[in-house]
Amino acid sequence: MLKSLAFTTTTVTTTTTSPLLLISSKPTSSCFLFKPLLSLSNFCTKPISSFPQTHRPISFYRAPMNLLNKLGFGSPRSPNADSSSIAQSPDDDVPAPGQQFAQFGAGCFWGVELAFQRVPGVTKTEVGYTQGFLHNPTYEDVCSGTSNHSEVVRVQYDPKECSYETLLDAFWARHDPTTLNRQGNDVGTQYRSGIYFYTPEQEKAAKESMERQQKLLNRKIVTEILPAKKFYRAEEYHQQYLEKGGRFGFKQSSQKGCNDPIRCYG
Repeated sequence: MLKSLAFTTTTVTTTTTSPLLLISSKPTSSCFLFKPLLSLSNFCTKPISSFPQTHRPISFYRAPMNLLNKLGFGSPRSPNADSSSIAQSPDDDVPAPGQQFAQFGAGCFWGVELAFQRVPGVTKTEVGYTQGFLHNPTYEDVCSGTSNHSEVVRVQYDPKECSYETLLDAFWARHDPTTLNRQGNDVGTQYRSGIYFYTPEQEKAAKESMERQQKLLNRKIVTEILPAKKFYRAEEYHQQYLEKGGRFGFKQSSQKGCNDPIRCYG
């Protein structure tokens, strides 16, 4: 319990017995591999990143998890009308000639990206944030639980080599679509299940695919199917994170067709 909190013009002090002092300034989370028949495995922790980050001096204390923000701690940025309008606009980025975009949210984007990297016909993947109300969000903003962004992978694929239905199959296999705002130990709106379509054809295929998937499960699917909104590319250290080896350099294969278990770690 926080016993005392004194403000001056330059400092903030707390008692050394406060358990809040033991909490990291960066959110932690975990992610896992969802296997057929809803078998959950490979839980892990997304630790404090050792990569440099840019912090804005707007508050004395930054809450390390969604729960603390919901309890009133921390000072995440608040979107204004202009910010919300930009963030909610359609994704107007253009794929390479002859390519198409697809967007998926299925929990922590590290493992989701690697799963799509391995799909033949996928030519590029990027992780980022979308569907929120804040323009140019940071990872800290998204993890505050107040911006409504989802962690997503934007997939660029060659429709001559990879059908959209193939991507949908990879999406369903990668996560549990029946848990609302949660994948394993990862809890928060940024981990929600979502398919974000670019064309009416993608929307139709997504809804039909979800209907088929629902018949295979004994719990209600909570996946949202919405138009693709503006895509904000995540910080560079998040890109191809597991392929590059994560925090400890344990690289995982992104070769096409690879079926090695995906281990999601910091």
